[in-house]
Amino acid sequence: MATRCASFSAAVLAFAVSLLACHDASPGNEGPACDPTRLRASLQQAMQEVQAANPGNPGWLLAARIPAAGLELEEAVQAPGLEPLSPRAPFRIASVTKTFMAAAILRLVEKGEVSLDETVAVAVPAPYPELLRSGGYWPERMTVAQLLTHTSGLFDYAQSDDYLATVFESPSHVWTREEQVRFAMAHGAPMGEPGAAYVYSDTGYLLLGALLESRTGVGLAQAYRSLLGFERLGLQSTWLETLELAPPGVAGFASQAYDGLPLSSIHASADLFGGGGLVSTAPDLARWFQALFAGQVFERASTLDTLLHVPATNEADGAAMGIFRVPRTSGGPCWLHEGFWGAVVMTCPELKLTVAVTPLDVSHQGDGGPALLRAAVQAAASCLSPR
Repeated sequence: MATRCASFSAAVLAFAVSLLACHDASPGNEGPACDPTRLRASLQQAMQEVQAANPGNPGWLLAARIPAAGLELEEAVQAPGLEPLSPRAPFRIASVTKTFMAAAILRLVEKGEVSLDETVAVAVPAPYPELLRSGGYWPERMTVAQLLTHTSGLFDYAQSDDYLATVFESPSHVWTREEQVRFAMAHGAPMGEPGAAYVYSDTGYLLLGALLESRTGVGLAQAYRSLLGFERLGLQSTWLETLELAPPGVAGFASQAYDGLPLSSIHASADLFGGGGLVSTAPDLARWFQALFAGQVFERASTLDTLLHVPATNEADGAAMGIFRVPRTSGGPCWLHEGFWGAVVMTCPELKLTVAVTPLDVSHQGDGGPALLRAAVQAAASCLSPR
C-alpha cells in the first residue's frame, strides 16, 4: 500500500496548499532569528502542539537539517504514558521508496545500461510484457520514462479497494511481484493511452523493480545499495524489509499502526517490489534527500535535472520522476514524496532545508504532517540572508 485510497495527487495537493497558505517568515540576517537553539525549540514546540492536537496518534518522528543555522535536529514526541521513542527508530516509508527507485534507474541510464526511451516490451523482463498484453495494454507503446513519471496509463493495484481489502483481510499473506501485477490486470482496466495523462501507478514501479533486477543481475536490495551508494552516503539505517537483514545496531522499530492495527501484522511483501518496501529513519531520509540535491548521488548534474523534470501532462500535480514539486508563496519550489503510512520527506533547495517526518498512526495524524512542514519552512526562511 504505497498510496492512500484516494489519488496520490490529492495528498500532494494538501501539502501544497498548506505550504502556500504559510507565509514564509521574512528573510532574516542569520542573527537571533536564525539561532539554532531558538529554531530547535520552535520545532520541538511544533511537535508538541501537533501531538496535543491529535491525541489518537501515538507519536511523531522528525529530522530537520538547516545548514544556515548549523541545525541537525532529530526529535521524537509521543502520547503520555507510552514507552520512550528513539528519534532514530526505523519505520516503513512506503512510497518514499519511489525516489530511491527513480534515482537507481537514472543511475543505470548514466551507465548506459538503460534508456528512458526503451519500451516496456524491451526493457522489462518476462513474464511482465505478456501479462500487460493480457490486461489490454500495449507494452510496445509504453516507455521507461512513462513508468517513472506515472504517465504509462497503468491501473494502480495499490489504490484498488479490492487490494486494500485483501491485504487487511489476510495481513500475513506473502505476496510476489508477479501476483501483484496479475492483480492489477484482473481488477482494473487501462487508464488511457501511454503518455496522455498523469495517473499515479504503483504497478509501473513494480515493473521498474523487475527492470532494475534484470539489468543489474542482483536483487533490489543490492541494486539500491550499489547504485545509490548507501554506505558512502551514510545511510546506515535504511534497508529492504525481509529481502535483507536489518543493519547492525539500529534502534527498535517504531510502533507504526493504521487505525490502531499494528503494521507489524501486515507482511512487508504487500508493498515491497519497487513502489515501496524500504525501512528507514527520519535522519537517514533527511540525509538521502539532502545528498540527492547536493549532487552526491548522480555522476552528472544533468541527471538531477532529468529526475526533476515535470512533463506537461503532470503540471497540475507536479509529478516528476519519483518526486513531486510543491510551490511556495515566494521563491523556488520544494520537492517531496509521501508514503501510505504517513512518512513524508521534503527538501527546499532555496531555503537550504531538508525535513523528514512521520506519524506513528497515519489515520489519526490530522493536519499534523503539513503543520510540521510549515514549521520547518518558517524556521528555514528565517535564516535566509536579505535579498
